[in-house]
Amino acid sequence: MQITRHEDGGVLTLFVDGIIDSATAPAFEAELESACNKSKNFVVDFGRVDFISSAGLRGLLISQKKMMTTGGKMTIAHVNDEVREVFELTGFVSVLNIA
Repeated sequence: MQITRHEDGGVLTLFVDGIIDSATAPAFEAELESACNKSKNFVVDFGRVDFISSAGLRGLLISQKKMMTTGGKMTIAHVNDEVREVFELTGFVSVLNIA
């Protein structure tokens, strides 16, 4: 997994490429935490994410809760059908802001 940060017009976007599993989840969580601390609103682009495990879902949930308590917003963009199905099966579609 690789994450590239891009800021344009004050909007921070994290472009995630690869799979998010137990091996890559700690780095994913660290990037999300950094984004939560740096930006009130940010986007996580899942356009190149092929798979997310429960470890990756945990990172998203922690970040979503943090953003909600601080009045910020994390948006997940460009989710493919396989990852969207994971979000639906786990109930994350009702917790996350999915564009």
